[in-house]
Amino acid sequence: EYGLVVGETTTSDLEGRFVFNHVREGNYYVVAVLPGYTNLMSVLAKPHLDALSADERKRALAQVLSVTVTASQPAQLAIRLERGAEIDGTVTYDDGSPGIGLRVSFKLKSNSGSNGGGPQMTAEPPIFFGSGPPTTDDRGRFRIQGVLPGEYVVSVSVPAKSAADAFKNQFAEMLEASNDSMDVYVGGGLRASKAETIKVTAGGASKDADITIPLSKLHTIHGQVVLQSNGQPPPTAMVQLLYADTREPARMAIAPNGEFEIHYVPEGSFILSAAASAQALPKSDAEGDDNSGGSGGGYFRGSSFVFSVPANAENPAGRAELPLLVTGDVEHANISVPDPMPVNQGAPSGDAGQNAPQSNPGDSPQ
Repeated sequence: EYGLVVGETTTSDLEGRFVFNHVREGNYYVVAVLPGYTNLMSVLAKPHLDALSADERKRALAQVLSVTVTASQPAQLAIRLERGAEIDGTVTYDDGSPGIGLRVSFKLKSNSGSNGGGPQMTAEPPIFFGSGPPTTDDRGRFRIQGVLPGEYVVSVSVPAKSAADAFKNQFAEMLEASNDSMDVYVGGGLRASKAETIKVTAGGASKDADITIPLSKLHTIHGQVVLQSNGQPPPTAMVQLLYADTREPARMAIAPNGEFEIHYVPEGSFILSAAASAQALPKSDAEGDDNSGGSGGGYFRGSSFVFSVPANAENPAGRAELPLLVTGDVEHANISVPDPMPVNQGAPSGDAGQNAPQSNPGDSPQ
């Protein structure tokens, strides 16, 4: 087994000396971190090691100094820092204006487990000592320092919350919280499988990581979910937008009374997938009876709410799908779904899906 377990940390003095006191006996890796120099902490991270072959993993771990500590015997160690590579780029919107204050992510492309459908990626390398993730400056520029050699996928996280969401049911907003941002990759795509990769060599700098956010080519889909049995909207529905070629999730929306809007959708072919719930969304005490949403806090009223989301790999019972071609804003994307399971029968369990958070009268709002 291998993996990153962060133990004791200390800071070196002006002459580079450092001391760890009261260290238990054992074998340890010791890593020094300095901005602009190779950060070997990422070598010790399990996601990074998982991306390497056995030989590559052995060579990577050989770069990290190790020390054996025994009782009453001080251990001496000298660490030599090597200047790291860097990834430079600029983020702009497609009208030429800079993307300011946006979080930049970089992930190592995996050489194992690839199915030929695009780059397989590891988790992002860890960042330590309060440096925080890289963000774009007032001109949209960013610089990622201390990068190990390899092939990376670089993206920027763009807020995707619409002003129209201010009128939404607060519980629906909570369920959609994971959809509040979207990733835009080098090459302008919005999904990792189509991203262009950036190759980094030892000590070199890659200045090819420019990202254009295609804001003018992002559209809104408005539609209605109705029941196949009577043509009436269900109390609540879950709507997912999948890329037609790979069935990767693109966007998601909760549809109170069957009505939904999905914002910031790129052009292309999609599958609109929907399922209904027999339960209405709870309201918070801050919301009026018109369900227009409120800006204040409060508690959610009513019993627990559970929504089961079936897997996307196939078309399970209870879910309907509709092919959708997006070339501009889409109105009347209406879809008929099977009647939902009655509330007293409960939601399906097991691998059929995952449950949304439950809300009880004593729960605090998010």
